[in-house]
Amino acid sequence: MLPGFLVSTYRKYKEDTSIFTKWLCDNGAKCGYHLTKSTQNETNTNTAPRLKGKARKQAKEAANNGSSSSTIDVSKPQLVSPKELLALANSIANSTNPFITVPSEVLRAALRAIAARKRCTAYFTSKTDGDHPTAEEDERHSYFTSLIEEAVMALQPRFAVSAGGEPEEEAIRAPSLSMLEILENRFAALEVEELAESDGETADAPPPSPPTGEAIYEIESGEEKEDSEQERLFAIFCLFDDLDRLRSYVSNIWAEYQKQKIDLITASVTTNMAFQLAIRTQDEILAAYPQYRDYQDVLLTIMNQFIKAQGTDPGEGEGEVEVDDDIAQWIFAPAHSILDSFCDILGPRKVPLVKRGHFGTYNPLQDRNSLDSLEKNHEDLILLMELLPDFCFVAKYNLHLVATDELTRGLCRMALTKEIPVWLTFATTVFLDIHHILRMEVYGNPVIMRAVATRAKETMGHYFELSRGLVKPDTWPEDNENVFQKFVDEIDQCVLSDAILPHKRDQLRATNQPPPPESERFYLYKRHPVLCGVTAFAIMLEMAEFGMSLVNAMGTAIYPAQFYNSLRQKSNPIGPWLLMDQVIAIHGEDRIFVGAKPTTLVDCFKQISLTLGVSAESFARSQRKRKLVVSKRGPRGLKETSAMNEIFKEELRRGGTMSLTVHNIEKLLNEQSQSADSKRLHRSWTKTKQLTHVELLEALRFAVPTELKKLEVNYFRLHEQSIGLLRRLNRELDTDLRKFPGALRIENESQLPFVGIYVVQAAMGTQQVAENMRISDAGSRLLDKAGGIVDEFMGELERQPAEKPIPLTSWSS
Repeated sequence: MLPGFLVSTYRKYKEDTSIFTKWLCDNGAKCGYHLTKSTQNETNTNTAPRLKGKARKQAKEAANNGSSSSTIDVSKPQLVSPKELLALANSIANSTNPFITVPSEVLRAALRAIAARKRCTAYFTSKTDGDHPTAEEDERHSYFTSLIEEAVMALQPRFAVSAGGEPEEEAIRAPSLSMLEILENRFAALEVEELAESDGETADAPPPSPPTGEAIYEIESGEEKEDSEQERLFAIFCLFDDLDRLRSYVSNIWAEYQKQKIDLITASVTTNMAFQLAIRTQDEILAAYPQYRDYQDVLLTIMNQFIKAQGTDPGEGEGEVEVDDDIAQWIFAPAHSILDSFCDILGPRKVPLVKRGHFGTYNPLQDRNSLDSLEKNHEDLILLMELLPDFCFVAKYNLHLVATDELTRGLCRMALTKEIPVWLTFATTVFLDIHHILRMEVYGNPVIMRAVATRAKETMGHYFELSRGLVKPDTWPEDNENVFQKFVDEIDQCVLSDAILPHKRDQLRATNQPPPPESERFYLYKRHPVLCGVTAFAIMLEMAEFGMSLVNAMGTAIYPAQFYNSLRQKSNPIGPWLLMDQVIAIHGEDRIFVGAKPTTLVDCFKQISLTLGVSAESFARSQRKRKLVVSKRGPRGLKETSAMNEIFKEELRRGGTMSLTVHNIEKLLNEQSQSADSKRLHRSWTKTKQLTHVELLEALRFAVPTELKKLEVNYFRLHEQSIGLLRRLNRELDTDLRKFPGALRIENESQLPFVGIYVVQAAMGTQQVAENMRISDAGSRLLDKAGGIVDEFMGELERQPAEKPIPLTSWSS
């Protein structure tokens, strides 16, 4: 199901009708109108326990004030007869109470509900043949629309908002517009003005939350069977309307990728989010209408509507109807037809291998715009029928992949169950759209995935080489090394090698067929850019998490950063440590340091001690003893700076679902680029705490490129640089440290991160000693020598070949 802050068309319609109907009922009751009892969802108080004391007194007062003898059960929708809407509106309009006015948000909700119903009516009306009588069907389509319209118009004397004169005057100036159209235009203008006014606002506080336990109101369906059918049809329309918007947005994303405006990971992650939203939106409809679990059931309802509109009884004959290509595309019929045909040849044991060229030859160099509808459908048939067996291999042999997108997961499930839900036909259609846009360029995307995988494997290789002779601290268990090695093996077997090809070879050998040619290697990855993108993304997420865990446990980020900052605060500061500066910029000075970055030697020492986990009471002014008290919270470390890992890792790596929470979305929006579109999204979220499907995709599309820059930081290389520097400092300063009374020295290399800290401690400790012995620059000489060693080491790093950036686009690889 969709989280509360995500609003589908159907959910928004239900919310809007609830807002409007609840307001009518509440205010109608104030004006003396009482709903017929048959329409109220009541709990009989005769079955309730006997009230005593204060509760009994309050109940009696409520009854005396005109309250109903029954209580509302807010756990169930409060059903209101459609016939009551106009009566409620008239009772309010004719009331003598001058203080009852229709709030703007209530009127907006009613207008949105009307617009949603009208879109459904207009769509089916536009797709039917005008030569057949459709008046009765159109009348049923607009049944609820007219009820809400009449109620809104009856409330006109009670409107609380005016924008640009009276509606009647505006109707005279624009006679072609209906009164409702004038109201819709007026409120659309008001919303634009409100957003414009909030451009300069930076309010962080969310709008007031609605009261908990508030009843939900629903308008009852009509008593006739056709009325219930129209309600189901409207729900299905809302589903396909949302999916159509998602499809359009994702197509635009891949068009941007094709034009080299965004990278593969951004396009793939955004697309996979669209797949997830499609699943959750479908589940929302299934909660109301569980009979629509399979695509065929949904198709039957839609086709019956067109059959009726063309003057045919659905119960007569085969009930077949011809629809144009626009309708077929809107309901994803071509993709379903291919999937359904493939399911027909699925067997329980072997994978149905389709001989290349059996259905024809797919030519990605062909200009698709030059093809007619039949040729386009045939092209899609070839592409899918030759690729679907690869998903069957993954499913039937339970092959492990480093990451899986929702389309891959859905097609693998179809291979086992032969079930084709609506969302899967949508995702398959999007997959075909991507091929239509990229054409030949689709085959270059595995290069990006393998480049990311190769970088991860090489990085791990360097780490293992460094790790062999290094004594680990107790905070780094040996099992962590095994986790790293398993991840490398996983990359080797599932990304850098083709896990499917050996099973193809075995099946062909069992049937005395020649082995697959070399062109079959990575056949699935070459044709599945979304899978390539999410796999690369999952590897980058995993490497960032592994790297941060490593430098936190080993102490090779925070401690060297504190030492580095101390040397940067000298009168003759050392040069930059580029990778460390990058880490500090990403995680923020407030995380690396305790508050503001220190600028004196004494403050640097305090910061270092606090970072180690030394209690702040050690630095109280009144404290005379210099014994350091260890903090119960332990040492500080780097923390995850992005919502990406929290949102996606469970889904991509473990087959779970995305973690879409308000907290994660807040972080996602805060981490976007500063483009005009991203600012607009942030303003809208701040005001409503709600997002549409497309707005969430927009937020992700803007946030991913920013997050990729953070994920590209190589924490393993930082660890390697820190260990190399600290080893040199320990070797070259050991004799100097022995000269300072009380200076600490390391016992083994698990304590290497403390070398820089001991240097600062010695320098600070000798300030008192030097003053007593009249040697004023002893600590400074120690820091200067340490600074020289660091500068020399950084110079050597600069002369090494620079790490090339990971190619995240097929044209940059």
